[in-house]
Amino acid sequence: MSILPICQKLKPKAIAANTAFMKKKNLELSMLTKPLSAPMSTPMLKAWRIAALILTALFIVGCGGSGVESGSNNLLTCNVPNVPNADGTACVAPPPIQCDAPTVPNETNDACVVGADPSLPLPVFFPADNQAVLYYNRAAVDADNSTNDPAYEGWRLHTWNNDECDAYADADTDWANGRQHTGIDPNYGAYWILDLKDNFDNCHNFIIHLGTDDAGKELGGSDFQASLVQDDETYVRMNFTLSGEPTLFEYPIMSLGPQPVDIEGFSAHWLDANTILWDVADTVSTVKLHYSANADLESSLEDGINGTSITLMPATLDENQTAEAENLAALQAWEGDWSLEDAKTVLTTQAVVGGYDSDGVLIAATGLQNAKVIDAIFTAGDEDANEASLGAVYSDTGIAVSVWAPTAQNVDLLTYNDNKTLTSRYTMTHDTNTGIWQFEGDMSLDRQLYRYEVTVFHPQTGAVEVLEVTDPYSVSLSTNGRFSRFVNLSDDDLKPEGWDTQNIPTLENPEDAIIYEGHVRDFSIRDMSTSEANRGKYLAFTEQNTAPVLHLQKLVEAGLTYFHVLPANDIATIDEDPTKTIGLFDTVADLCRLNAEAVVCEEENSATLLIDVYNSYDPLAEAAKAQQLTSDMRAIDGFNWGYDPHHFNAPEGSYASNAEGVERIVEMRAMIQALHEMGLRVALDVVYNHTNASGVFAKSVLDKVVPGYFHRYEIDTGDIVRETCCDDTEPRNVMMEKLMLDSLLMWTEHYKYDAFRFDIMSQASKETMLQLRNSVQALDEDNYFYGEGWTRIDRGYEQANQLNMAGTQIGTYNDRIREAIRQGNIFSPESDALLSDQDKVKMSMIGTLQDYVLETSAGVASNTSNLGGYALDPADIINYVSKHDNETLWDQLNYTLPMDISLSERVRAQNVAIGIPLVSQGIPFLQMGGDLLRSKSMDRNTYDAGDWFNFVDFTYETNNWNVGLPLAEDNEVRWEEMGEFIYSPERDASMADIIFASDAFNELLAIRTESPLFRLTTADDIIDRIGFHNIGSNQQKGLIAMSIDDGVASDADTDGEARADLDMQNDAIVVLVNTGYETKSISINTATGFSLHALQMNSSDEAVRGATFNEAEDGNGIFTVPALTIAVFVKPQSGVQGYGLSAYATSGAPDVVPYGDTTPYLRGDMNGWTTDNPFIYKGDGVYEVAVTLEGSTTYGFKFASEDWETVNFGAAEGDDAALVETEPKVLARTNNNLAFTPAISATYLFTIDASDAESPVLSIVNEEPYVGTPVYIRGALNDWGTNDELEYQGGRIYKVTMDIEPGSYEFKVASEDWDTVNFGALSADDADRNVNVGQTTALARTNDNLLLTIEEADRYVFVFDVNDENNSTIGVYKEAYFGDTEVYVRGGMNGWGTTDLFTYQGEGEYTVDIELSIGSAEFKVASEDWNTVNLGNPNDAVSNLVTPDQPKVLAFSNNNLVIEVSEAGLYEFKVSGPNGQSPTLTVSPK
Repeated sequence: MSILPICQKLKPKAIAANTAFMKKKNLELSMLTKPLSAPMSTPMLKAWRIAALILTALFIVGCGGSGVESGSNNLLTCNVPNVPNADGTACVAPPPIQCDAPTVPNETNDACVVGADPSLPLPVFFPADNQAVLYYNRAAVDADNSTNDPAYEGWRLHTWNNDECDAYADADTDWANGRQHTGIDPNYGAYWILDLKDNFDNCHNFIIHLGTDDAGKELGGSDFQASLVQDDETYVRMNFTLSGEPTLFEYPIMSLGPQPVDIEGFSAHWLDANTILWDVADTVSTVKLHYSANADLESSLEDGINGTSITLMPATLDENQTAEAENLAALQAWEGDWSLEDAKTVLTTQAVVGGYDSDGVLIAATGLQNAKVIDAIFTAGDEDANEASLGAVYSDTGIAVSVWAPTAQNVDLLTYNDNKTLTSRYTMTHDTNTGIWQFEGDMSLDRQLYRYEVTVFHPQTGAVEVLEVTDPYSVSLSTNGRFSRFVNLSDDDLKPEGWDTQNIPTLENPEDAIIYEGHVRDFSIRDMSTSEANRGKYLAFTEQNTAPVLHLQKLVEAGLTYFHVLPANDIATIDEDPTKTIGLFDTVADLCRLNAEAVVCEEENSATLLIDVYNSYDPLAEAAKAQQLTSDMRAIDGFNWGYDPHHFNAPEGSYASNAEGVERIVEMRAMIQALHEMGLRVALDVVYNHTNASGVFAKSVLDKVVPGYFHRYEIDTGDIVRETCCDDTEPRNVMMEKLMLDSLLMWTEHYKYDAFRFDIMSQASKETMLQLRNSVQALDEDNYFYGEGWTRIDRGYEQANQLNMAGTQIGTYNDRIREAIRQGNIFSPESDALLSDQDKVKMSMIGTLQDYVLETSAGVASNTSNLGGYALDPADIINYVSKHDNETLWDQLNYTLPMDISLSERVRAQNVAIGIPLVSQGIPFLQMGGDLLRSKSMDRNTYDAGDWFNFVDFTYETNNWNVGLPLAEDNEVRWEEMGEFIYSPERDASMADIIFASDAFNELLAIRTESPLFRLTTADDIIDRIGFHNIGSNQQKGLIAMSIDDGVASDADTDGEARADLDMQNDAIVVLVNTGYETKSISINTATGFSLHALQMNSSDEAVRGATFNEAEDGNGIFTVPALTIAVFVKPQSGVQGYGLSAYATSGAPDVVPYGDTTPYLRGDMNGWTTDNPFIYKGDGVYEVAVTLEGSTTYGFKFASEDWETVNFGAAEGDDAALVETEPKVLARTNNNLAFTPAISATYLFTIDASDAESPVLSIVNEEPYVGTPVYIRGALNDWGTNDELEYQGGRIYKVTMDIEPGSYEFKVASEDWDTVNFGALSADDADRNVNVGQTTALARTNDNLLLTIEEADRYVFVFDVNDENNSTIGVYKEAYFGDTEVYVRGGMNGWGTTDLFTYQGEGEYTVDIELSIGSAEFKVASEDWNTVNLGNPNDAVSNLVTPDQPKVLAFSNNNLVIEVSEAGLYEFKVSGPNGQSPTLTVSPK
């Protein structure tokens, strides 16, 4: 087709008009083709031709008419698809058709195809033959793609090879230290050049990420495989990515163009029936709730989100809502107008919120997190879901079956026969008030298998799912927990004989507990004296005269009170089908049947027992073979610690003789009964902090019943939190807390557990743990709770962590004693940390109390909170040096003890290390086999390392040392280090060594049990009775001398009150711990009448029998203890309570604060008689406060407390009220004001000496030493002039800041007259003259100049300190003392991470704002490497507490700081110089 020459030459005006018209029509033509995303269809081609004909007709009309002159030129004729150009002078290709990215027009411009856009610029880098390149573009997010664009800082490329993609020439990257980008392309963003190996595969693996958390993964968070084979040869081995888009492109692309807004994550929170919380941008003018029962919501450019919609209105939370919202309260609130019943209906659908701009265009959309509203609707009343009984409830009339599923659209009860065939389907009735679905069945249901069929929208899949699920309240299960079983736990056939009448041992106090942690399988799986059928089973505990049972009985005789059972509820990661698991006593053939890839299948005889294969390996020549065999077995053996819960309320089936039936119930009870009969109470390790699975996976239970409710999700994304290890639960949700409570009550009532240990207890709130404990103790009054109180990421609630649980008598594991002992410094005479750790051991021996005053090795008497003490009651503390989840104590000490000590010394060191908890206040916790030198062959983490590495030999023949290299997964990085010593005979304990260790342990266990003085029950008792006698800066290394007083009290000890006689046998006990390699002696004041404990006098340890006590002529006692020994001395009581040994015999009485916790103030005319000027207690009865006063003004004032009663001192009756500067005045309790008239305007120091609390002495002095005399830095850096005046800062500190270039400068500190003030070096020696940046230098009135050497140009601060006028100092510091180092607040509020970065504000100040929740949090100020900057509490500080609005001096130390937050909110952390080695920190609410 062509356009015919039908008219003559147009006038210029006519040509212009028609050209414009043609442009318009060409645009319309291009618009016709815009929607095309595939080759043009026939109808579309017809439309294009019709458009061309119309254009032709228009030309005909335009060429004639009145006033048109004729001409000789013809119109241009063009062949399709070409068209005339704008001037009508040439034929050109039509404009490109419009295509949606990532498609482009094809070569003929008649279809949209996937491929490279030829109009885009070329990338800056093309790979060589042995290279690939990956581009990453953030231009649509935050990048400008300039050469040094900071938007790409921190983004790393993690790369690795595997069987699928083996391409990289270099090693796999470390996740924390991935590849930095090679460069930045101005169009396509950052790029990485990747070197490839010879014969590389067709793909390479990568993840682009920021930081180490999953939340920092780009492109949707998946692992990516990039192709190295491209269709377009121009871009071979090149891949391009766009931020946030989970797609790889094999050709250059800059944008996907306009896209519908994705419904991203779940960042909105439905708070209560009518309130939704969601932060939106300012450009959002309307928010709507959209929902669909069919789960078919989607967004489009044209219509926004489909489904039923309701417009929300902005709202403000009231006080009750704010309290319920907790850490969500800062989010924007929106309110909807609907009924409660409507809200319940919407909860059963897919629901999202959308944000629309003023034009009605959707610009943001997200899903809803519904836990809060579910709680508000279904648990806020008195008789709703959390008061109901769930699961199968038996009665005289039948079985009521109840499951809480408030968001389900339907729930049916399905029952099955023993062949797992469906027998019946029962419709369950929905109670809309509680969200509970119920079926009332008769007794024919008893012992049947059952499941629920739940029809529910699941946010993880985005669909309405029909899911079969077991009962979350299952108490009996089929094999592998596939089906629930109806049982009544009260049935007689489920109880061992004597179950209801058994005697359960009792304890008078929780501090009487001594806990031995064991694993059901470890206890007997390899014990030949246990019957084969019961090895590794519950019933092994019921057998008589087996080696494991005899060992337990021996411990009980010595005083053991508790056996702690590692998790024994239904475990997700152990196959309970014995045909699908193998053990050490199975054959190679058995293993190869289940794992044909196992290495031994090709190496060993198929009939050989696997244990014989292990035993055949030479630990020297074949060190790696044991770990290889374990790796091949670990997925199919029967071993696992059990921290992977499947069902919370049913016993684990693999420990029963038959997992299919009810044997697991009967046999677990038999185990508990047998332990009770041995004299042991029983603790169960419970794991409520996470589940093995969520979503719709096979082992998911809770999340199939109420999707999105039972787990913890990130506030801003809705991603499931995996802070513990797995899918974290949310104990703050009411029904999760109810599940925990119901579970605990079930284990207490129906299994008679006496205590519970909580895995990651701090996942729950303090309030939750107290409620759980109180409810369980209502059923069993002496049930004891303890758990892991490690501080978690601050999520807006008071965590059940160490600090917050202080004083509750819920125990937390004490890592202070653990690290002080396991690091080995106390056994290493040359260690710089020996004395510091020796202090921490002492602190741990007094129950890790906060408020015990200890004179440390720094020579400072301070509260033990400064050393990390956190307890308020000894029952708060679980003292341990080894448990299941780290190297055994024996293995750890093989790393940390001196390398050259003998085997006998190593054994003795272990005896001391494990013995210290037994002579400490608090509750000792011991790992099974720790008393037998237990080794796991150096394995760091044996949670799934099988029976070979976890062996405990109760015949004492071996401690399982060096049975092969431990698994590579957690140990490979230390294989080389292990290789330096594991083959040494000085590490290989013999049977004699093991028996010796066991005997020594049992002696200390018996000594602890014999005297209640080792089990004090209050902090006051500990503080009153316990003293240390090798203290201060001159103390002996490697010696701890502790006394416990049970004698008659002096008035000084107990304020005149009688001291209770706790130990009827002794008036005092002295414990000496010698961690050195030589005999040590110590003299203790007033120690008389002591002798070595009778058990140690007759000990099997010859060394301890040599410990002695001798009374010196001066009335003091000399104690002598052999090397590497704990010796216990007693002062026998003769009939009645006599004199013991005072806790203050060595240290003297502690500093008693005259007015206790009451803060006195300077109250007067200078501050409107307010409490603005508190006195600071300085020690030894002295208080101080500095106040700025105006000269010649008379100020009336008093020394008084806030209540004007506890402290209220003024002028004595008849005494002159006026004070004279520097002259002291005795005050009295009167109504008479004092008066002071300063001579000049200045800061004055008011000092109260309250040594006599009822007659305090006040003196007032001008605080500024050189008031009226300017003081300068004068030297070569300013021509010895007076340009740089030192400004008075208060506190007798002067400061000036100067810009200084590199060089050496002599200077002095002097006044203008070189007389009033004139300080130089102590002497002419270089050591006295040289002033080093970052340090202080002593000054003296001499003629010797100081010498300052500056290495780099910067701003420097000079600090002149005149606090001691006879020993003034000068310090020089960089103003920006952190330099280029990024420094953070790192602590419990942020998981000890690097999220809260300080920003430099100038003048030596750094700040960061952090949201804090109510409760206590430990933290430090530190760099990422914990080395360049590591600021904590100074070793010589009295307390480590940071009080809001009060400056706290920091120091480089290993001591954490603590802040106690009474009001949640945003706080500013400000670090102020000038000394970067000891800056001050001030924390203030914003």
